[in-house]
Amino acid sequence: MKRRRLSRFALLLRTVGFLIGVLASIPAMASAGVPHWREFLQPFLITFDRHDEHAIVWLANHPEYESIEVMVTWRAGRSPLIRAIVIAHDGTQVDHLNDPELASDRAAIFTGRQAVYRPIQLETDEVNGVPTVWLRFTSYQGEDITLYLEGLAPPDPQIGGFIDPGIHAASASLPVMWADASSLAAPVSVVTIDGVPFALGLSAAPNLLGIYTEGFRIGVLRAGHLELRLIFAPHSLTVGQKWLYLDQLWNAHIYEIIAAAGDRLTIRKTTTSPALTEEIIQAQIVNQRIELRSVRATGRAGWSGPIPPAPAGLTLDLSTPGSFSISLDEHAHLVTGTASRQGRGATTGWTLQPVTPDWATNRTVTATVTRQGRLYLLDNEVGEP
Repeated sequence: MKRRRLSRFALLLRTVGFLIGVLASIPAMASAGVPHWREFLQPFLITFDRHDEHAIVWLANHPEYESIEVMVTWRAGRSPLIRAIVIAHDGTQVDHLNDPELASDRAAIFTGRQAVYRPIQLETDEVNGVPTVWLRFTSYQGEDITLYLEGLAPPDPQIGGFIDPGIHAASASLPVMWADASSLAAPVSVVTIDGVPFALGLSAAPNLLGIYTEGFRIGVLRAGHLELRLIFAPHSLTVGQKWLYLDQLWNAHIYEIIAAAGDRLTIRKTTTSPALTEEIIQAQIVNQRIELRSVRATGRAGWSGPIPPAPAGLTLDLSTPGSFSISLDEHAHLVTGTASRQGRGATTGWTLQPVTPDWATNRTVTATVTRQGRLYLLDNEVGEP
């Protein structure tokens, strides 16, 4: 834990060190007549990840668990990032991550979903193009879980595409998922829990035991809570100017203007939290306010390399009044619906009501921001309209 805090502190110093000389201007922000754009922030909790491998198997006769899922991202010179998910029959999900910092941040920021740190053993292989995955970890309930999945054939794009999540995490997320190429699981695939093997298969499709995917993209609008304290705001809406917030975990959230043309701004958001990735925001200045037009989560940390060009990432488009759409890379308008914004006193709220596809209509997203001086309480909820 000490090493994590020192690492974050170092990142924070690198980000704000050059601002120290101008922090004396902060008290003026609370005075009358300060432009509203000085308190700009993006209200939606969005994540986007590109996983190299993904596997899911369904348990035919477990009394509590419906399925076990795993997502793997290979990292050069480092061990892979692994996320194993235990999914119950009621749709609730528990994340098991082999990165303690990521597990801690997800547990603190995102609500309606438990996240725990666990060491995870993983072996993957391929014979004549046919994949195998072996995974072992200790569950949040202390169970020894082993998953073995073997494909029936090499991954095929015809089995991939846009994914219907069913009821999974319906009260905690609006997920947008795309599989590049997939293979169905062979009958030798098995899950053992505390040494007991469980038969695989869906009740509605007993021959569908599981699926392996090569190239899995997942973008999510999530339920969660952030407390953001405004530390510094720009004096003008010009390139290079920044907003700086600190959240309840002492993560820094930095918004930097990277392009300005007339009343249009492009703003890059980065954080020191591993649970939230870089965002590229398109905004418009309207009556001294900065109004959100789109946000693109690129799926990478904001501290390294050039910004991936559009449309790379998960894009929430709010540029058409009264509506929204969500796209994933080159796959445009996968989720569409109506959008509204309401303001009352110190609270501003946004509502996204999906209309298509059908499975998304019960995953209404609401995001509210409540200002208490320089503290901003950001709450996102997902569920029935």
